[in-house]
Amino acid sequence: MITLAVDPSSEAFAQGQAIGTLLVAVMAAALVWRLTRSWRRGAPHVSAAAAPLPLAEAAVADARTVDGGADGSWARARRRQWIALGAVAAIVAVGVTKALSYEGQPPAARSGTGSRAVQVTAEPGETVPARAIEGPAQVGGYRILAGADPLKGRKKPPGRQWFYDRDGDGAPDLMFGVDAVEWDPSLGAQKQGRTLDQELRDFFAGAKAQDVTPFDAGPWGGKLSCGFLGASAQRQTVCAWTDAQTFGSVLFAGDGDLAEAARTTLAFRTAAEKRG
Repeated sequence: MITLAVDPSSEAFAQGQAIGTLLVAVMAAALVWRLTRSWRRGAPHVSAAAAPLPLAEAAVADARTVDGGADGSWARARRRQWIALGAVAAIVAVGVTKALSYEGQPPAARSGTGSRAVQVTAEPGETVPARAIEGPAQVGGYRILAGADPLKGRKKPPGRQWFYDRDGDGAPDLMFGVDAVEWDPSLGAQKQGRTLDQELRDFFAGAKAQDVTPFDAGPWGGKLSCGFLGASAQRQTVCAWTDAQTFGSVLFAGDGDLAEAARTTLAFRTAAEKRG
């Protein structure tokens, strides 16, 4: 699988985006405050050559100054100050709002999604049976093939695989595979550092799949997507799902509809997981 250096769906990426947005907002606010410095002050010009006012006139001028300056310039300066403060506050508020809008996915292991069998808790004193994952004998028109392993002598994907025949000729028409943290410690470690989206992206990138489309993962939770294998002359269909405890895939022998492939995948996933 291809490991992406940066996962745009991760919590860490979202936190980086939020921090960057806040820094930009603070810098923009500081720049606005700096550039409006002269405009904000707007102090009245007093001529050095102006003759001193008589005492009575000076008192009147002082009163005017208290009310905003003899010519109103100080009052205007205060208004400009408030306008600049409002602009700075608006910039910061927009930055904070934007930063809070970034929400990333946790690692798959902390996604809170998984089979209902794992999520069910026992009453006090009750023993929770272990989850059992086994290829079902039949799903729809697909019947399990017994006997020789079609992948014998070839490199197998992680986990367990089962093969199914649909047309009765004894040749595999579908491969159903599941990997679970119960059997594969490396999968558990992988799910500690990757999001659900990244797991699916890596899978379909490694398969060189095209037209990858997300679908509803059903009541079992997690995420599900399907696509076409572009390197295949028959445009084989492949689907994959992932949750906090498992990663599974279904490979169809021939061309097909992605939505129908997703429904079949959900049927296999649901039939495979049982409580012992």
